[in-house]
Amino acid sequence: MKFKNLQKQPWRLLLPAVLLGGILVLSGCDFASNATQIFNQIVGQIVQPATPTLPVSSTTITPAQTKTQQAEITTPSPELGILNLVIWVPPQFDPQLDSIAAKLLRDRIAEFEQANKDVFIQVRVKPASGPTGILESLSITNGAAEAAMPSIVALSRSDLETAVSRKLIYPFDSYSTNIDGEDWYQYARDMVVVGGSSYGLPFFGDALILVNRPDIIGAQPQSWQEALKRGEPLAFPAADPQALVALSIYQAAGGDIGSAQRIPPMDEVALTTTFQLFADGASAGVFPLWTTQIQKDVEAWTAYNELRSNWVITWSSRYLHDQVEDSSALSMPMIDKPSSTFVDGWVWCISDPQSEHNPTNARLIEFLTDPNFLEEWSSAQGALPVRPSSLVGWEDQNLRHILERVALSGIVKPRTEILTFLGPILTEQVIQILSGKTTAPIAAQEVMERVENP
Repeated sequence: MKFKNLQKQPWRLLLPAVLLGGILVLSGCDFASNATQIFNQIVGQIVQPATPTLPVSSTTITPAQTKTQQAEITTPSPELGILNLVIWVPPQFDPQLDSIAAKLLRDRIAEFEQANKDVFIQVRVKPASGPTGILESLSITNGAAEAAMPSIVALSRSDLETAVSRKLIYPFDSYSTNIDGEDWYQYARDMVVVGGSSYGLPFFGDALILVNRPDIIGAQPQSWQEALKRGEPLAFPAADPQALVALSIYQAAGGDIGSAQRIPPMDEVALTTTFQLFADGASAGVFPLWTTQIQKDVEAWTAYNELRSNWVITWSSRYLHDQVEDSSALSMPMIDKPSSTFVDGWVWCISDPQSEHNPTNARLIEFLTDPNFLEEWSSAQGALPVRPSSLVGWEDQNLRHILERVALSGIVKPRTEILTFLGPILTEQVIQILSGKTTAPIAAQEVMERVENP
């Protein structure tokens, strides 16, 4: 109690300080010149209010540390008060668009706010790629103004890999085991895993598929050999720098690359089979020379819509978003084993460096990937379902069967580093074959040498 009284009347403590200061000045001692400084220090220590302070850690919480620290946090702390959460999305997921899917997402976010009275959510739209895109914006913001990082962010699979390497997002398994549930396709589970940790929950799938005009092409070809017998030009981006179609066929021929972390050893037999398929297709008129001028998926889709071909290899999202009345979707043909296809997609990830917010961020992500919500939203958005239960809401039973087949056979496309290295090598040989300038065995040997001696 005495200490508290002195705090309230600090002039009583100043009197000894004033007397001491006077003595120092009059004494003429060597340290008299510092008397003013000593006096000020004493006064400052006495007069300044005794405000308790908390120790501040100078250590930055890294994604790896978050997993250990977060184990102690199970529910949002009531001391957090009002939370302003920010979501970054690419333009196609803008909830303010005039579409059914946008309204569903907008209403879903509002529903979360209503259920959590102290949570307010803002959605900001960023370009999907480029210098101002989501990934680069995350990097810039994390380096310049960490407090301005979004709470959660929608990332493509390839951007997720990069974000993990740059420590821009946090392991989701630190806050949730939702991805371990049964109601996920295997490709969807694989899409969120990097280095053994999961980094979010998937909400949008995409896959390479065949789209055709069945009145002309006929029934689903069960194998590539059967497809070549149709003799109908097939549009696809033969000049794609990532060579995704060629790599997909290589995988179907027995080459293992989909799950590789580094550049895998190439299978010469599978390579020869792949290139021979392109050579046979060129001879049969299925892979016409003009496909060597197509680099992008959208260009192949344009060729299909311009009736330059009656079937096309494209992404499921393009077909589902822009369905043509006379067309239907098909799964990719097989070679010597059940067909498989590359899949891509989008994932909700945690990017908030304030770990105390992340249990709420995780609950929001789980809310946005709830099966009841995705059942309706996936169909409206034109997404390959990430959950088996999401297919229940599809009215077209034939399309539902195809999408289920594709989702079950989907393999996450190779890592960006692998595509960047292997893609141009394979694409060069595909173009050479379609142009009649080389043979399948020679092309396979060329790829083997270039991979082994980069």
